[in-house]
Amino acid sequence: MARRSRGGRELAPALLCALAVAFAALAPPARAAAPDDDVERLVARARDLHLADERGWQKLVHYRPGWFGAPHSQADGVGFFLAPEGASDPAAELEATVRAFFSPAWRDARFEHPACRFPARFAWLDERLAFAHDRLAPVRCDKLTEYRERMRPEGVAVVFSSYYLNNPASAFGHTFLRIGKHQPGAIGKRRELLDSAVDFSAHVDTPNAMLYAFKGLLGLFPGTFSRLPYYYKVREYNDYESRDLWEYELALDDAQVERLVDHLWELGSTHFDYFYLDENCSYHVLGALEAAIPERDLVGRLRTPVIPIDTVRVLADQPGLVRSVRYRPSLRRQFEERTASMPSAELAAVEALVGDPESALAVDLDDDAAVRVLDAAADLVDMRWARDLVDEQRDSPAARKKQRLLERRASLLRPSADLASRPVDDERPDRGHRSQRLGLGSGASTLGAAFFTLSYRTALHDLADPPRGQPELSQIEFAPIDARVWPAERKVRLEEASLVRIVSLNEISRFDHRLSWRVDVGGTRMRSPLCPAAGCFVAVGEVGAGPAFTFARRALTLFFTADTSVYGSSVFQDAAHVPLRAAVGPWGGVRWRPSTRLVALATGSWQWAPYQEPRAVWSAHATTRWSLSDDLALGVDARVFHDSLDVSLSAFWYR
Repeated sequence: MARRSRGGRELAPALLCALAVAFAALAPPARAAAPDDDVERLVARARDLHLADERGWQKLVHYRPGWFGAPHSQADGVGFFLAPEGASDPAAELEATVRAFFSPAWRDARFEHPACRFPARFAWLDERLAFAHDRLAPVRCDKLTEYRERMRPEGVAVVFSSYYLNNPASAFGHTFLRIGKHQPGAIGKRRELLDSAVDFSAHVDTPNAMLYAFKGLLGLFPGTFSRLPYYYKVREYNDYESRDLWEYELALDDAQVERLVDHLWELGSTHFDYFYLDENCSYHVLGALEAAIPERDLVGRLRTPVIPIDTVRVLADQPGLVRSVRYRPSLRRQFEERTASMPSAELAAVEALVGDPESALAVDLDDDAAVRVLDAAADLVDMRWARDLVDEQRDSPAARKKQRLLERRASLLRPSADLASRPVDDERPDRGHRSQRLGLGSGASTLGAAFFTLSYRTALHDLADPPRGQPELSQIEFAPIDARVWPAERKVRLEEASLVRIVSLNEISRFDHRLSWRVDVGGTRMRSPLCPAAGCFVAVGEVGAGPAFTFARRALTLFFTADTSVYGSSVFQDAAHVPLRAAVGPWGGVRWRPSTRLVALATGSWQWAPYQEPRAVWSAHATTRWSLSDDLALGVDARVFHDSLDVSLSAFWYR
């Protein structure tokens, strides 16, 4: 009996333990932070796999080789790093990130839990380390969930907004991302207006142009990514600034699109110092794309300065990356197409309606003609008063005028005819010549010697360059340099060196009276009695404005500006010891483009300085440029001064 009693006492605890184990097996597992040894095993595995050296991790944290080859992240905000030395140590940042994901409570109240802040990092590390998800700390990511629901991504396009010379920040164009939104009920060509536009831009804190240039060149503005509805960008660029949009749809799979969208969320926790010449909008758009497709080398193919169109070419040059290209014409382009074939009576009606939206239409206009007239009048109001309409000044005269025109248009109950816009391949920006240009040639001068020419331009285009894919009537050059080698004298002389040279030709038409304008800041070799026979190199600043007229769909252009010029050199010192020469006078010319391969341009100027000798100085320049291919052209130049004639033949390589 005693032995049985002892056995019974031993059986009871064993039975209780068995019941407890069974109950624990049936109960749902409780999520808890992983023990330190589990996390450290993951960290050790990451070290063994050398994950910190993989392109995927390097691109997610935006590491680039530094001055001495060591990696350094280009992100400049502290919220982007979890390790104190994370900006310069990829391994330390990776290990700190793994540990932070398993942290039960985040210690820094300024930021969300790392699993919420860095979803793209989390997904990438989970693919390689196979996290035990039941060991992760329970974390709610409400903001991230809301963001993903708002985006609902299903595609990505890089959008190139064409050149806008009236804004220095956009003179070379602009690129941004369009994130396609999954919209099961949306149909038609306007559905993409509900997509999201993701833009990288500088936070500018000064209206001063000189200070803006200084801070932009030195990276003193913070640059951040921001998101807006795509229709805002269409309204701003297409309508207000009359810029064509080219959408380069990328061939990304669903996982890559989701990784890009998650990475854009991550970039919201940091900023990048904005450098106008390299780390600009286009550079960081490619950097964000590389995080989604690290197997593609995008940023590494760029050269300084980084021009937006060059980043588009990088995408177009990648095999299979660009699925399709779509063209969205500007409001001005649409208006030109709409009115190109209108008879005079309809054009007069458009003009009358813009002046007074209550104007009666001529009785001989049928309903189809009335639709065309009212559509064109509404577009013209948008063009002329775009700022008021973009800023949504609903009580402005322009807004009331637009509203009345739309009311009259709606009363006709007829659909508008589709516009036959001209998205020809020759206008695609990525089909144009490369931005940098190197020129080599030889020539002779009436001064009695032969010479060789050497020229280089950092960017982008002049009026005689091949027009394919370029702005037809715009010239924008950054840092063009032209030098000559005189073998007989064994000398090299600088002929021209500009910081920036811009010509914007705006054709005068019935509905558009904008003046053309030009700016040149740099230096030039002046022929003057005050200088030796070879001339003297002087600093120059020129600005002018005037009309331009085009014919035969812009194949022939005549232009004229009234210029004011200021030259600086010691040769101009007068009795007051002021080394300056101020002059005024006309500049003008003619441009003939018989084809996309041949351009002829002739310009001339006459300048009068009322208080200095010589009082009048004139010069003329003629050039013909023939494109042998997209990257190679031949040019014949002739320059005439008051005492000499120079003629040269050059080959130009666009790279």
